[in-house]
Amino acid sequence: MSKSPLFAYILLDRSGSMENCRDTTIDAFNEYVMGLRRSDEVDARVTLTIFDSNGIDTLQHVEPAKSFMELSRDNYVPRASTPLLDAIGHAVADIDKVTLRPNEKVGLVILTDGHENASKEHTKETIRKLLTDRQDNKGWLVTFLGADIDAFAEAGAIGIKGGNYLALKKAKLRESMQHTHASQARYAQTGDFKSAEFLDEERRDANDDSTKA
Repeated sequence: MSKSPLFAYILLDRSGSMENCRDTTIDAFNEYVMGLRRSDEVDARVTLTIFDSNGIDTLQHVEPAKSFMELSRDNYVPRASTPLLDAIGHAVADIDKVTLRPNEKVGLVILTDGHENASKEHTKETIRKLLTDRQDNKGWLVTFLGADIDAFAEAGAIGIKGGNYLALKKAKLRESMQHTHASQARYAQTGDFKSAEFLDEERRDANDDSTKA
């Protein structure tokens, strides 16, 4: 079976509160990329952008998964505050400029552990309009991963479709990124938003902190 083309754009919170899960986040992202490399279902290109109130930095852009960089303690250093809305606006503008391959699906993943507290350009209303348009009219799969926050409320406030958010414990970041990969693969293969919705068992696993030390 031929692989389905996927452009995965990861928008990763680098604010100071991520320090307590820095290594877990690094491992989770690297495992996610490894999953894309090994996938029999998708042929993925990846962008990684990390953000805080000191900057929104794209570490690598539209790179095949097979040659994508690794996240490390050198290039992922949590600091400062959370301009979540501005970062999402930046990501949307980035994706809009990319020339997609035939039948290539877009999967935008937003991973944060904090509430918006530092944006200057965007409001929840402007971001809701942007994301609603890209989901409804361009077929983007937008996934919201909320670590130790009310992911349902945060995702809903910016227009993300109801089945595409995951409330997770920081200890389960790795599993949550694996579930995100599975969701993206289902969508890349079918183009059906319903198929991309997180399964009940994926939700339970992501929000289960019984594995904490």
